[in-house]
Amino acid sequence: MYTHLKERQFYEDIYDRHTVEAGRRSQTSFEKVYDEFVKKNPPEDPKHPGFVLHMNIFYMAYVGNDLLDRYDKRDEHIRESMAKDEVKDAKITNARLSVEPVCRHCGKTGLRIIDKDLMHRGEEYKYDDPEEVLFTLKCTHCEKNSACWEDGVKWERRHTYCPKCKAVMDENSTTRSKVITTTYTCSSCGHSYKDKLDFKPEKEVIDPDLEKDKDFYCLRNEKIRSEFRDMRYRMEEMARLGKEFKEKEDNKHIYDAMKEIKKPKIAELAPLLSPVLEKAGYIEFRLDKPEMGKDVFIGFSCLDSKSDREDYDSRKTLKKLVDKALADTNWRLMSEGISYRLGYLNGRLRAYEREEDLKELVIKSRKLKPKRSDDKTAKMNAHTIKGKNGEDIIL
Repeated sequence: MYTHLKERQFYEDIYDRHTVEAGRRSQTSFEKVYDEFVKKNPPEDPKHPGFVLHMNIFYMAYVGNDLLDRYDKRDEHIRESMAKDEVKDAKITNARLSVEPVCRHCGKTGLRIIDKDLMHRGEEYKYDDPEEVLFTLKCTHCEKNSACWEDGVKWERRHTYCPKCKAVMDENSTTRSKVITTTYTCSSCGHSYKDKLDFKPEKEVIDPDLEKDKDFYCLRNEKIRSEFRDMRYRMEEMARLGKEFKEKEDNKHIYDAMKEIKKPKIAELAPLLSPVLEKAGYIEFRLDKPEMGKDVFIGFSCLDSKSDREDYDSRKTLKKLVDKALADTNWRLMSEGISYRLGYLNGRLRAYEREEDLKELVIKSRKLKPKRSDDKTAKMNAHTIKGKNGEDIIL
């Protein structure tokens, strides 16, 4: 019985060979682009940092990023491939016939299982259709073989249909020197053709550069791998800085407003609020001990000296006064508002310090609308990476 699961080296060899093949194709594509670019835009100095930077960007786009992705996903892909084959073997091993099979030749029972394999059922199937276990059985009476699926349904060979009239074609096969020749004949319209399957072992074609190219394309060389990662990081930083620059350029009105925001220290809050509140009849303003964490919060309290001011009016008036006094600062009254009991009022303030928080604060308080920005890269210092032969990557 065929075993799907192989030793890990089997999967590693396949993955690395595919990586090399993909890398070679990408390298060829890049070299073609490079040649066309240089032909149309001949550089005055091929080693000029600006030219090298542009070529490195092209190289990472055509070759480097894919090689890094394949390197990073190598172990995961191999584990998944081995797991899939292990599941296939387990499915075959655990498969059992649900009914007693009958020989399709002599009609007797007592068939012996000689093989099990996974196959797709039906005349037509999609690539992702699940495979089912097919049993091959030998009759102990007539010595002929039969095949059926796990549920007992007899296996029916797939028919070949005439390309002209779509009728089922007759098949006749002959074998000579390990070559099977099958003649297909349509009994309806007479159309016929031959098909050959050559089972002669092909002479193995040795790739003399495979092992050498694995060092480069599979990123076995730590120095090359490190340079690729460094270049990818620089490319990502360029994209990030470019996007950030464009966003700030498009929303200059917002960032200008952020610069105008006052940022009083905790010690400056009492002198800022107390005079305003006392003028409106709120006395003995005090700040609590600040809560220092990701954000800074600080509680406050005061007394309402106006005996004729009721609960709702007292809270509403105090809120308006605090909001107005802090409007041009990075401090805001917390959303839970102000509590009141017997003329004693208290609440909490929050400081906005991070750029994103300040930006949101400005947009909300001044009703500013951000503009849409497009990606744009900014210039950075040039960086050269090495090609597979050790030369600077400018091709």
